[in-house]
Amino acid sequence: MKKLFILLMILAAICFVTVWIYQTRRLKRNAQASISKGQVVINWGLIILFAIGLVGTFTAPDGKTTGTVQHQSATEHASTKISKAQSSSTTAKAASSAASSSQSGSSSSSSSSSSSSSQLQVDFPTDVSLNKTGDATVSFKAPANTQFEIKDSNNNVVTTLNGNAQGADQTYNFKKPGKYHVTAHNGDQTIDKDLTVRGISQ
Repeated sequence: MKKLFILLMILAAICFVTVWIYQTRRLKRNAQASISKGQVVINWGLIILFAIGLVGTFTAPDGKTTGTVQHQSATEHASTKISKAQSSSTTAKAASSAASSSQSGSSSSSSSSSSSSSQLQVDFPTDVSLNKTGDATVSFKAPANTQFEIKDSNNNVVTTLNGNAQGADQTYNFKKPGKYHVTAHNGDQTIDKDLTVRGISQ
């Protein structure tokens, strides 16, 4: 746009100088010649066009500046889009990581629960006393085919109880007070418990 005003100013200046030279020579050749209204209008028109071109040259925006501003605006807009995309990607990754951690935690909890639920379960009293006849009968409750090994405080095997397929309770009659160690086996599962047999209660 600025170039158009410059071009207009130059053309108006050239035309005005040409007309002025023509009119000056004409007056020199014929001193009595008069300037017509048309020539006056042309002169003033050229002066106005020159003034418009001059004003436009200083007031019109520079094309390069506008292009630079638009380019910077486009670049900033693209940068904003990229930043938003990266932010969205980071948020998605964080959410995915949190979900994976949650799934891992759930899996771990599930595995732990499964392990604890599959652990061998046995039930028997761990503190008994000899009765007046000098014995204490203990009943061992456990799943089918569970074997019990009972040792005294000196780690000597007192007895071994072999479970049956029906899973019936197994019993043993203790005759001596003391500390005993009971180990239950069922397949690859093992559980240990201590059992105390006290003397005849009064």
